[in-house]
Amino acid sequence: MFEWLKAHKKLIMVISVLIIFGVPLIIHILFKIEAPNSFFVAEWSAGELLSYYGSILAFIGTVVLVILALYQNHIIKIEADKRTEILEQREYDSNMPKFIAIPTGSNGLRTNLRFLIRNISENLASEIELYDIKILKPNNEVFWTSDTNYKYLSLSSNEEVKIELKNPALQGDGYIFSLEMQCMDKFDKQHKYMIKGICEKLDTFPVFKITELT
Repeated sequence: MFEWLKAHKKLIMVISVLIIFGVPLIIHILFKIEAPNSFFVAEWSAGELLSYYGSILAFIGTVVLVILALYQNHIIKIEADKRTEILEQREYDSNMPKFIAIPTGSNGLRTNLRFLIRNISENLASEIELYDIKILKPNNEVFWTSDTNYKYLSLSSNEEVKIELKNPALQGDGYIFSLEMQCMDKFDKQHKYMIKGICEKLDTFPVFKITELT
């Protein structure tokens, strides 16, 4: 309803002017015109009719004030909800563990890639699991899938764990290391992350990027 009122402000102003000034003018004109027959002869005076109409206007005014109060409360609620959402998002961000993944070595042709996961936030991460670990070819075709998941009890701030994959040798440039990770924050809320790193050349390590999954 409030949206309709905002979208039709001009129409509401015109109707208001007609109600306030138009109707009394019509009443005045009707009482100036002689009735064509006895049926149309008014049994009340123009003053009585205007007094009755004034009561109606007073009632309408009360209704309008109620609507305005409801609208104001509606706006206040929207702003309060926005502030609450912002505060909740800030709280969520402040308590979300954040990580980086850094390659540390491998065998020839990036066989058995080794890397570490480091908690770079001030928040404790617990029940950590790395899963859905695979290597994709440049055309996103699956080249290798790990049959091992890696689980860790917790990671404090600036603490790290070392992971060694059991992957075979790469067969060219542009292969993608992909895995997912999940953990619990200090409020036992679960967070999930996608970790991806492209090995541009066989003689370079993949550069990992960690993105939180929603």
